[in-house]
Amino acid sequence: MLIDSHCHIDDARFDADREAMIQRARDAGIGHFVTIGCDLETSRAAVALAHKHPFISATVGVHPHEVKHIQDGWYDELRALAKSKGVVAYGEIGLDYHYDHSPRDVQRTRFREQVRL
Repeated sequence: MLIDSHCHIDDARFDADREAMIQRARDAGIGHFVTIGCDLETSRAAVALAHKHPFISATVGVHPHEVKHIQDGWYDELRALAKSKGVVAYGEIGLDYHYDHSPRDVQRTRFREQVRL
């Protein structure tokens, strides 16, 4: 069985044919997917997909590009989402100094905070 260990099935580009896209991937031999949360909205969407399909797992977290947008209450919701059926990890978290969409000091702080979740 092949596993797609990092995908973004919730991406808006799939809104028109998400279920058909999933079926095409399964027909091509993908037996399991891990869809990745990059912010609070996509973490919610990843969890919803994991609840809908037993062959999809989810991660929850805030990507380093987006950590400058973290607001009060986000970590509480991420903690709650992480306890949901089908959630296998925190992600997409870390440091990304290639583009510096969020300041490096903010990335370091937010990465430490997310690891502590």
